[in-house]
Amino acid sequence: MVTLSDRKPRRAAAGAGIAGAILLLASSMLTACAAPAVDTACDLTDARDEIEHIVSESGLGIDSVDVATCADSWTYVVATINGPGSEPTSDRFLFRQDTDMLVLMAPESVCENQAGNPDGLPVVPEALRAQVCPS
Repeated sequence: MVTLSDRKPRRAAAGAGIAGAILLLASSMLTACAAPAVDTACDLTDARDEIEHIVSESGLGIDSVDVATCADSWTYVVATINGPGSEPTSDRFLFRQDTDMLVLMAPESVCENQAGNPDGLPVVPEALRAQVCPS
């Protein structure tokens, strides 16, 4: 025989299970959003060296690489830059491999270039365009 008192704990347990599942899902989504988006397929050695060279001229350094994505001969990096007497900043860097060296590219210039342009200007790969080029 099932009594009313037997049913209440089951509902409470089911409710707790659903609440726990929601909490776990929210926690995992928050962790995924907070996790750095560094593509491990990217070889960041040269890009990191170039960024260090660029920012060291101002007495700054790289605290962290927060985003790194690569496509074709292009590398897009968002790094936290910091130094004595300055607040950390999040700075974007876009590089294109040109034979034996990386070339720093200005997104505001190369994002305007379209594939097949008559001048042969460099074109940001489609795989990077959404991150690099504002819509």
